[in-house]
Amino acid sequence: MKVLTSIKERLCSKKVLIVLDNVNDPLILKSLVGNQDWFGRGSRIIVTTRDKRLLASHGVINIYEARGFSDEEAFDFLRHYSLKHELSINDFMELSSEVLDYAQGLPLALEVLGSFLFSMTREEWRNQLNKLKFTPNLKIQEVLAISYDGLDDKEKNIFLDIACFFEWEDKDYVIEILDGCGFFSHSGIRALLDKSLITIYSNKLMMHDLIKEMGREIVRRQSLEEPGERSRLWFHEDIYDALKRNTASEKIEGIFLNLSHLKETLDFTAQAFSRMSKLRLLKVYNSEDTSGNFKDTSNKEKCRVNFSKDFKLCYDCLRFLYLHGYSLKSLPNDFNPKNLVELSMPYSHIQQLWKGIKVLEKLKFIDLNNSKYLIETPDFSGVTNLRRLVLEGCVSLRKVDSSLGNLKNFSFLNLKNCKMLKSLPSSTCDLKSLETLILSGCSKFKEFPENFGSLEMLMELYADEIGLTVLPSFFSFLRNLKVLSFSGCKGPPSTFWVLPSRILNPIGPILQPLSGLCSLVQLKLSDCNLTDESNLSSLGSLSSLQWLDLRRNGFVTLPSTISLLSNLEVLALENC
Repeated sequence: MKVLTSIKERLCSKKVLIVLDNVNDPLILKSLVGNQDWFGRGSRIIVTTRDKRLLASHGVINIYEARGFSDEEAFDFLRHYSLKHELSINDFMELSSEVLDYAQGLPLALEVLGSFLFSMTREEWRNQLNKLKFTPNLKIQEVLAISYDGLDDKEKNIFLDIACFFEWEDKDYVIEILDGCGFFSHSGIRALLDKSLITIYSNKLMMHDLIKEMGREIVRRQSLEEPGERSRLWFHEDIYDALKRNTASEKIEGIFLNLSHLKETLDFTAQAFSRMSKLRLLKVYNSEDTSGNFKDTSNKEKCRVNFSKDFKLCYDCLRFLYLHGYSLKSLPNDFNPKNLVELSMPYSHIQQLWKGIKVLEKLKFIDLNNSKYLIETPDFSGVTNLRRLVLEGCVSLRKVDSSLGNLKNFSFLNLKNCKMLKSLPSSTCDLKSLETLILSGCSKFKEFPENFGSLEMLMELYADEIGLTVLPSFFSFLRNLKVLSFSGCKGPPSTFWVLPSRILNPIGPILQPLSGLCSLVQLKLSDCNLTDESNLSSLGSLSSLQWLDLRRNGFVTLPSTISLLSNLEVLALENC
């Protein structure tokens, strides 16, 4: 206390400049620069730290986040090293380009690499750069690891999971998965942000390549010679080695296998997974799925993993299960991962997911897209917290189980291109939390449930090219609907798309016209055989409408009521 008093008394009337570098303990700030009144007017206190939380907790107002070099700045920085050595202009440009690409603006990496690469021969620095692809530079790693060392155990787990598995994934989605692992991910991700170990762009988790390398190197050093003794596996050769030789141990917590990198078929057997009692995350995926070519599914259906008939996992710790091309007709009878948060099996051969009721209270996401042999959905009675169900491209699906209506938190249903689906169970109308429903491409779907208008939280409805013959009047009750798309629903010419108008029903409430859709922002009615007889004047009552698509229809003139759409930004009329 005497020391603190002494600092204040001696400096309170003096204009001072104080620089505190690499502060990692709030007690240092409290002891040395307690409050502004400790120093005279015009004083400046500069604090550098790896932890933004430390500054915020001390009440620091002006925080400057150090940025990496731009390409131009990095190039000029490297030119300083080239002046000490005789390099041809071509060699300098090639080497600088490689170093800039590797360092990505990080001054530390530029300094470390520039200090020794420019003294090497062409063959030597080429060889060294190739080595860096597999073995990170220790000097760079040691400095970067200081921030990692300051994390607690759960924050370290979050960091390593992102570095190994979840970069570029949606932040909220990752939080759901990692919260299921008990990692308190909201505060953990905040800690990583404050230490500049990750960044967030468009809600995607991002990480500097060298920081990601540092995280992966930490995992690799858990066992340099035996991949099966590490906590996380992402490199296809390491996974192949561990499963082929049955050396995968109880230390493995996560496996992400990219099938597009496999050259040989890999057997998934019960024996290979038998020792993985701590497995939390398992993803077998094909990165080629992101190509966007949804018409050509032949390559996506091919799977270089052979799931043995006795294939099963240790379910106790399992939180995330993603199996592309799962070749069996159903899940094992003893499938009971009580802590599972997501179950995804795209392009699977599943005919029936499970029989009877499975109590999976923590399961929030199910994705069976393009599982073309699936005939009906399972009973959802035991999956009480399910939020999203994706069945897009399940071309044999004929029935959605009525138990779906019991799900109180269910918000997203994708049934796109379910060609055999004719209707939804009436219980669908009990989904009070449903926000998005996708039925586009369900060519045999002809009738919505009678009480569909009671879906008060529905905000987006996509029903392009369905087999609907009448636009139901109860759509007027969907007051929170923002997007409504019926493109390609042609029906009979002229008389089909007559929009509902106000009528009086003596035995029921007044049916509201489309003006009841007071929140509608986007309406798509392209290619719907609309004519001048289709009562288009009703569109003028959609006061919130911003986007109106009427392309490829048969009307000649627009009603004058269109001028009432004061918020309209886009009106598409091509080929009318």
